[in-house]
Parts: sequence; structure tokens; C-alpha cells
Amino acid sequence: MSGPAGSRLAGLVLVLYPRPLRDRYGPEIADLLANSRHPVRDLADVARCALAERARTLTAARLRPHLHATAGLVVAPVAFAGAFLAAIAFFSLILAVVVGGSPSPDAATAVGIVLAAAVVPVAAGAVWLAGHARPPAVAALAPVALTAGLLPLALLFTRPGTAWPAVAALGCWCVATSAVSTAGAAALRRGHRVRAVLTTAVGGMLACELAFTVYGLLVLGPASWAFATYPVTVLGLDPGLIGDRTDQVGESVQILPAVLTVCTAYAAALTTRAGVALPRPNAG
Repeated sequence: MSGPAGSRLAGLVLVLYPRPLRDRYGPEIADLLANSRHPVRDLADVARCALAERARTLTAARLRPHLHATAGLVVAPVAFAGAFLAAIAFFSLILAVVVGGSPSPDAATAVGIVLAAAVVPVAAGAVWLAGHARPPAVAALAPVALTAGLLPLALLFTRPGTAWPAVAALGCWCVATSAVSTAGAAALRRGHRVRAVLTTAVGGMLACELAFTVYGLLVLGPASWAFATYPVTVLGLDPGLIGDRTDQVGESVQILPAVLTVCTAYAAALTTRAGVALPRPNAG
């Protein structure tokens, strides 16, 4: 198999081999293919053998840690939702003692902000958990797996009849957060740790804003204050400051903004955690 096309095909087939075999036997196999009298048949045989060798390397022992890590990512949103509900219950118990049964309007606004602040300890716990978790092999895998775990929560906690806007919003969050995680991982590989942290933090919040803006637009239409949905709901602000329609969206998504915020913090922490052991590039 001679010529540039034959060399490219042989190179593509050799890539299928596991690296140790490719490094050891690659030049020999390439030479045999280059001088083969039956190039098509031999190329097919080499490809079959390469795939067989690749399959042998995918043992259960090698796959188990990655499967466990992915399963943990899928289950994590449910755990975060439970932790947030528990934190709200704890904060509510304290406020019931401090404020009393029928608070004034100003006190009610403060109560809403305090209850929304329950997301802070849960997000801090998620960041701590990420520091002890196995980071995914690919930075974009974490948002994808977290989205899989968020889908049932979106269907459970959103208003009936708004399932597809919730799925569309999570899809936007998944794409945006995957891009942010990939950019953060790339910055880490170049040794720009501060840039990576800023990218994942700011980009993650913008991904949440994008998700709930899309949700608000799909539910209420372009005339709504959809961009205010996320800050109003996650900060516990009075929706009347923005408009009653924002209140409608806030009620329809319930705890989803808080859970998505925690998942964003978790994904960002996993990305930065993966780069802790990366060596800094030489200045020269």
C-alpha cells in the first residue's frame, strides 16, 4: 500500500492499537502494509486485530473507577436537592423562633433572602466534596452527567406543562457549562490557574443566567423580564421589584435555580481540582 493515501490509512489504523503496542510494533506493521501484495485485505486484518487489542485493554478494573465517577455525577443533583431542602428546613426553624408567626412585609422580605442563602452552605459542601471526588477524564463530562441527574428534578419541581422549556434550559446550561469547563481545563494546562478559576466561576454563573432566561422566554414570551428570573429566585428577592410575571416563573421553577447553582459550583470545582496536580510550564 504505497502513496500518501495509503500512508494516511495505515496511520489511522495504527491509532486504533493501544499505545504500548503501537510504540513497539507500529513501524513494523506500517512497513508490512506499505509492501503488502493484498493491501485492502491486510489493512482490514490489521484494523480487526487493533480493535481486538483495544477491547482487551477495556477491562472491568479499568472501567470501574470511571463508571463509579460518572454514576456519582448523575446522582449528585438529587443529593444536592435533598441537602438544600434540609438547609431550608433548618433555617426556617430558626426564623420561626426569631421572627414569629406573622412577620411584617419587611421581615418577610428578609426571611426570603435568608432562606435563599441556604444555597451557600450547600454549594460550599459541594466544592468540598469535589476536592475529594475523582475528577472526570474529560472536563465536559461533568456537566453532561450532572444534566442527566438534573432532568428528573426539572420534571419534578417545575410547573406542570413546562417540561420542555425546563429541558431546553438544562440543555443550554449543559452546553454552556461544558464549554466553560473545557476552557478552564485548557487554562489549567497552560498553567493559568487564576484565569481558570475566574473562567469557571464567572462562566458558570452566566450559564445559569442563560438557562433561566431561556426558560422564562419559553414560558412567558419575549415581553417578560426573563433575564431577571435567575437572580430574583436564587437571591430570594421580592419579585414585585421586577414584575409579577417574574414571580410566576420563580414559583414555577421552585428550588431548581438553587440546585443548578450548586451543580455549577460542583462542576467548576471538579475542573479546577483536575488541574491541581498539573505541573506549571517552564518559563523558558
